[in-house]
Amino acid sequence: MLRGIREGDISKGSGRVNKRAFIPRRNGKDDDGLSVSQPNGENLERLKARLGNTSGVFCSLLAGGIRGIKEMDRSLEVCPNPTETDAFHSLILGVPTDPESTALATRLAQRLADISSLYEPPS
Repeated sequence: MLRGIREGDISKGSGRVNKRAFIPRRNGKDDDGLSVSQPNGENLERLKARLGNTSGVFCSLLAGGIRGIKEMDRSLEVCPNPTETDAFHSLILGVPTDPESTALATRLAQRLADISSLYEPPS
């Protein structure tokens, strides 16, 4: 799975994906889940357009790795959710967005970051 991230979501010292890339936004846009998409072999420009990520920075993680994350009574899931612009779009479900669950959301975000790596699309 691929996720569009920002340059600031990469830890400067290690070059690894930071948990910020998986913290749900507070504006409600992630209440239905965290957006990811399946790779489709596109070059950078096409991938940026399909995922709506103008920064052109992406990370990859395996759906099985996502599904293997369990924390307290939460399990994460990946479900297809095609959109008009991305037939391969999916959502990571299970990361809480309510303010009372911030600590749990942060731990889950760290677990997602731990199984992520930077992705460079083919030329």
